[in-house]
Amino acid sequence: MTRAVLFDFGGTLYDYAALAPGDAESILALAQWAGLDADLPAIRGAQREAMRAVFRTYLPQRYYLHRDLFRDAAAGTLRALGVEPDPGHLDRFRELQWALHQRDFQLREGVVETLQALRARGIHVGMVSNIDDDQLEHLLSVAGLRPYFDSLLSSEAAGACKPHPAIFEEALRRAGCAAGEALFVGDTLAQDIAGANAMGMRSVLIWHREDKQPSYAEVRPTHVIRRIPELLDLV
Repeated sequence: MTRAVLFDFGGTLYDYAALAPGDAESILALAQWAGLDADLPAIRGAQREAMRAVFRTYLPQRYYLHRDLFRDAAAGTLRALGVEPDPGHLDRFRELQWALHQRDFQLREGVVETLQALRARGIHVGMVSNIDDDQLEHLLSVAGLRPYFDSLLSSEAAGACKPHPAIFEEALRRAGCAAGEALFVGDTLAQDIAGANAMGMRSVLIWHREDKQPSYAEVRPTHVIRRIPELLDLV
């Protein structure tokens, strides 16, 4: 019997692609403030490389703040382009990025209706996100999702980031159920699915790409869905 459905947030309930225009505007503005004359493709290429490098150093840690991760990635982007970052510019970059997220944010199709249907069945609906408290509060406000959740857990509040067991343990404690009674829904194999599997939860990979199938190595979800409303057939 499923007593709780726990959701990842970014990539699962909203599409990062919807935020891409604002992210591009933000990183271009940061480069301009730093006095760079590089074009957007060069800046974005440097940003992708910097993010990959920073993420590799952060991912093995039990816990980290995403504000630090993203700030380090922005700083790494500028260094890759030959300039030393100004702390004030990095602060402005974060503020601009958040403002543009508010402009561009979009929930995936059927999210609100699915959350309402789950709660109507008496199922605990929780969110387990690897973002910091302030960013979670910001995006929840933008999304208008707070009324549809029984529990909300950030990695900052848990003192651990997925896939570390501690964040899943705290999520289950808040849901008041055992791991075998919970369904965990996420879009990443290494963090969401691997962590949920290790806890003994049923895992659901949300896979939105029509042109490609997920590639499984050591991590395999219990279920794969393409749209959030398909969850209602699994509980």
